[in-house]
Amino acid sequence: MAFELFLAGFVAFLAFLVTWLLRKLGVSKELYKNKSVYSDIERPEKAMFSKKHLLAGKPDSILHTKSGLVPVEVKSGSRPKQPYYSHIMQLASYCLLIEINREKPKHGLIQYADGEPFMIPYTDELRDRVIETIGEMRGHIYRKELDGEGCGREGCLVCNLNCAK
Repeated sequence: MAFELFLAGFVAFLAFLVTWLLRKLGVSKELYKNKSVYSDIERPEKAMFSKKHLLAGKPDSILHTKSGLVPVEVKSGSRPKQPYYSHIMQLASYCLLIEINREKPKHGLIQYADGEPFMIPYTDELRDRVIETIGEMRGHIYRKELDGEGCGREGCLVCNLNCAK
């Protein structure tokens, strides 16, 4: 009986300590107060896929919150004043995959190495923009394959892939 009480107290102390450390590091409550239902950080997960959009992806984490599923994209760099557009589009593509495979998220989070995460609302406009961007990207790839010319930018993945053919 005494051991069980000690163990329960020790576990409660550890939970308090972890919560205190997370707050001290500036991690948002949403990231540690909610249950993770998917985490590619903790263990490798299978990618989600959309046949319709020919899109596959693996968010770093998906939280189950009172408001629904919330994808979290973790970035190793310092927190900018505003999230980078490419990071927003990456998060939006994960929102689209979650919408297709599970349920439509209301928002997603971009967590940089320091500071509070950015909460990005997953609106119909953002959904439409990510679908449009996927189409534009696919169009660039198809045009490159058909006419043999690329954009010419150094480091362009499509140009480099076709140069290797």
